[in-house]
Amino acid sequence: MGSWTPVSCQCCLTPTIPSLAAIQLRHALKPEAKRWLISRLEGRKKDGGARLLVHPGEDDDGSMILLSATPYSLLRGTEQLGLAKPDCKGAMRAFSYDNRASFLNTEKTEEFLTLAERQFLVKHEADGVRVQDEKCIPGYPKLRLYPGQPIVRCLQKRGLIEKFYPLHDKRQLQQLTREWYKRLYLCSQPIDAVRAYFGDSVALYFSFLSFFSGSLVPMALLGVAYYVFSLDFLDRHILFAVFSVIWSTVTLELWKRHSATAAYRWGTLQLKSRFEGPRGQYWGPLGVNPITGRTEPYYPSWKRKLRMLLVSAPVVCIFLGLAVDGIALFLYWERWAQKSYGSSPSTLAPLWLLLPSITHTLYVELLNGIYKRVANILTEWENHRVESAFQYQLTLKVLLFRFFNCFAVLFYITFYMQDLQLLRKRLSSLLIISQAINHFSEWVLPYLLHRLKLHRARRKGDAPEDHPLVDIVYSEGKLPAYEGLFDDYMELFIQFGYASLFSCVYPLTAALLVLNNVMEMRTDALKLCQLYRKPFPCPASNIGVWQAAFETLGFFAVVTNCFLISISPEVKELCRDLGVPPAISLLYSIGMEHALIVLKLVVAFAIPDEPSWVRLKLMQMDFCSWEAMKQRETKQALAAS
Repeated sequence: MGSWTPVSCQCCLTPTIPSLAAIQLRHALKPEAKRWLISRLEGRKKDGGARLLVHPGEDDDGSMILLSATPYSLLRGTEQLGLAKPDCKGAMRAFSYDNRASFLNTEKTEEFLTLAERQFLVKHEADGVRVQDEKCIPGYPKLRLYPGQPIVRCLQKRGLIEKFYPLHDKRQLQQLTREWYKRLYLCSQPIDAVRAYFGDSVALYFSFLSFFSGSLVPMALLGVAYYVFSLDFLDRHILFAVFSVIWSTVTLELWKRHSATAAYRWGTLQLKSRFEGPRGQYWGPLGVNPITGRTEPYYPSWKRKLRMLLVSAPVVCIFLGLAVDGIALFLYWERWAQKSYGSSPSTLAPLWLLLPSITHTLYVELLNGIYKRVANILTEWENHRVESAFQYQLTLKVLLFRFFNCFAVLFYITFYMQDLQLLRKRLSSLLIISQAINHFSEWVLPYLLHRLKLHRARRKGDAPEDHPLVDIVYSEGKLPAYEGLFDDYMELFIQFGYASLFSCVYPLTAALLVLNNVMEMRTDALKLCQLYRKPFPCPASNIGVWQAAFETLGFFAVVTNCFLISISPEVKELCRDLGVPPAISLLYSIGMEHALIVLKLVVAFAIPDEPSWVRLKLMQMDFCSWEAMKQRETKQALAAS
């Protein structure tokens, strides 16, 4: 095996330069195309290259490229992204390469930057390599290029790059798994270690999962107490309704403070906004971008909006119609089962009474899975220019449908049928069956397939730990791609809705969610470490659009809980005893709703989004950045004079 280029280092014999990422090329890729890609990845910045360390691999067919980076490239990338790092006094400051002596461990890159940060920087540099004056891909004259086109994404789109993924560090991974999901008791998670290995976005998800699960514990204890001591139904409804409104608000506001503190410690709270280039899948006639002056595809926004209006919207409505059909069939089957088996002494009667709810839950999960794939196809077909717009439209489509598909039947039973017994049965079915389906599809089936694959390899005497480096890299690439955190956040969104909207009807909701999430922490960790290909890390300072989604559910919770109080049999009986007409009772419910909304807003206003010490540190960081900029301008002025 040769050395990294252009650095002369015997990387096969010494571990001085660890591989950070791998590019797996198409098996029969022409050599001139591979040489061109390598030359651009290792080329100098002023020549349009990425200034990365590139190794062509040791495999016979030449379809593997290993990437790393010099300390200089990593430190320069840290400055360009605006990451904050601790200085010699322990304070967080935006990193500056010229003032690197003022920061801790800059001479030891592996201590100064985490593995996740180094892998992200390598990907960022590789994605930034663009076509200069090439007219076509070398060796493929029919595959045309245009100036400014991202090379790596272009080759991925053309199928010449099959996979581009970060590599595991065996020692760090073993240590992380021991601290994370192999412990007998899971009281807390090593969030900082998760962040150092998988990046900020993954660490924020697990931190939110742990925080949310911990916030459910008081509600779970309260719910269990009601079942054990059989407390009064009316008191339960009123107490749970008020508790749910305050709980949802306090939980989300405290999470903002928690995430802001974590983002400050990680140096991502004030990330520089980066101008987004076009996605690799973006297409259209070539034009000149008026901002960058680069040649790139252009697709008129009115055509995209027309596609969304005439195609995407009707398809979404069709799926909403299918969800409504499922609700109608469930309600018809439920009424039929109640009439046929409601008073039956048969031992099978309870099963027949539960069958409509179980079947509808399976239907909901099946429709959710199909719609997610259709929504991805539709959003891709709409041809959004940048990745953030694509993710926003995809999230919006799936979020709205999931909310309707999962909660519409509960709202119908609550507001129209006003059947609390059916609502309780439907909610318990959704909680138990949906969680069982999610666990089976997310980790049980992938784990069984993974174990079967390892068993077959060992029977052949083909142990992975005995393989050379490139074979290990290939084995990592053969794992299924990690689909991201979207489905995980969606699951928590649905859980948050069950807990905040309907827990007063089914007080064991929070207890079931806590038990599920304790297992979820371990299984999600297992998925990332063993069952899926490692995803590229991504800097993040918060959970993004999901924060607004959770807060919106909090306002729905006020309306739902107030209405559930007004339709409870005990409240109706109390109103009859006091001679309160239904219309006046409804006005009282609306008044209570307004009072709780005001209480919710007051609580949200009273809890700052950031701790005072974090705000002070941020002002200090801004002051230091301003002073550094003035000093730089003064030096430039003196040099010019």
